[in-house]
Amino acid sequence: MTGRATPRGAYTASPCRACRTPKPSRFYLCGNCWDQLTPATRRALKRHDGQALARLRQLHTHIDSGLPLADLEITS
Repeated sequence: MTGRATPRGAYTASPCRACRTPKPSRFYLCGNCWDQLTPATRRALKRHDGQALARLRQLHTHIDSGLPLADLEITS
């Protein structure tokens, strides 16, 4: 055992930032909210590069502003 409180790959729920329903901790949004994003936005959020954190900040700012997820456009 490696001293972890939960086994690797275990489902640990955290609230979705958009709707507050439980979601897996490694996901940005729950499945229902993720499906509301445009395909281009989902592709941009899945990219792992130097701009990934900036894109996540754009998502959080958009959600915190109370705007619909379908209106989000990732610019970087």
